[in-house]
Amino acid sequence: MRTVLGLVGLSIPIVGVLGLISLSAGMRNLLGETLGQVQGMLVLREDAPAPIFSHLRADLEEKIRQVPGVRLVAAEVWEAAPPIEGTSLFRNLTKLENWTSKTKRMQSILDAAAVLGQDIETHLRSRTGVYSKSIKQGRFLTLDDRDQPRVVISRKTAGRHLDAAGKPKQVGDSLRIGEMEFQIVGIYDTGSMLFDDILVMDIGIARKLLGLAPGQVSCFYVEAERPDQMDQVARAIEAAVPGVDALNMREFQANFGSIMTEINNGLMLVVSLALLVGVVGIVNTMLMSTMERFAEFGVLRTNGWSRKDVLKLITAESAFLGLAAGVLGCLITLAAAAVANHFLTGGLHLAASPKQIAIGLGLSVVMGTIGGLYPAWKASRLAPMEAIRAGAR
Repeated sequence: MRTVLGLVGLSIPIVGVLGLISLSAGMRNLLGETLGQVQGMLVLREDAPAPIFSHLRADLEEKIRQVPGVRLVAAEVWEAAPPIEGTSLFRNLTKLENWTSKTKRMQSILDAAAVLGQDIETHLRSRTGVYSKSIKQGRFLTLDDRDQPRVVISRKTAGRHLDAAGKPKQVGDSLRIGEMEFQIVGIYDTGSMLFDDILVMDIGIARKLLGLAPGQVSCFYVEAERPDQMDQVARAIEAAVPGVDALNMREFQANFGSIMTEINNGLMLVVSLALLVGVVGIVNTMLMSTMERFAEFGVLRTNGWSRKDVLKLITAESAFLGLAAGVLGCLITLAAAAVANHFLTGGLHLAASPKQIAIGLGLSVVMGTIGGLYPAWKASRLAPMEAIRAGAR
């Protein structure tokens, strides 16, 4: 039983380490696949982490358009969506059934919708149409939708807000956003949780809905004449227009990676404490085991074994115990990832690669070895007859 508890105590933090690595890799892969659909760049207020936190003047559009190498400049408005059909993020979070469930509470946060107001005429000339290319029902926005309360929503949003018959919203149905009634003209499905909570509409209507000034924009979507000149054009825009950052999708991915690294580092500190507890468990297990076998070690010493031989034996046993804990932790991680993938949506997939498994096994062996050093040292320091007498008590 003592050995089993030691195995479990070390395997749990191994599961934590592998789980964090797997989740981080899954998020990075999802972001890479999502942003890979976009060929342009976004011009944001300097140091703004995302479009929803950026505010710029509309007259900057002409300055950006005059930068050599720029093919297209389209103004966009990004804001958190008002309550949809009377339901807001705050209301979801304060529902008793959501508050008592961590999973539902987290899902409510992930399901927070955002409004994207587009300059329709300019966006129709874009090479990249993430939403227009992902239409599953109806159509995308056209010039006839300018200044009209019409919206394109995701299949996920349609399924979350049901009609009077209890069925998902369809093309032609109305959708109340804030204080305005919108007609659904299209339903898209990008397959990415990063894109599938966006309400796409005309930029003028978005300003009215959100109460923004006529000349206010969040960012500009920019395409270069040649995709291979994206970096040069971005630097030229930043030089020509002070106070902005021109970020291509690769830079967004790098920024996200930095954020994920900081989060992982913080979580790894917590996991490190669990690893320390696991090592203490191994120390206790091996210490009790060696104390019960003092007579055995004494006999081995009288038959020619050196202190070094005893030290090697106990350390090897401890390392094997760590390896067994690592195998158990890896199996639990693989099983948990397989179960989680059945419930995860939006393109997020958890998987433990051979490299991650090797890291988990290696870490467990190292922790097991460290946990056995003190018991091995203590057993090896006893004189043969002293060890036999201690074991006979």
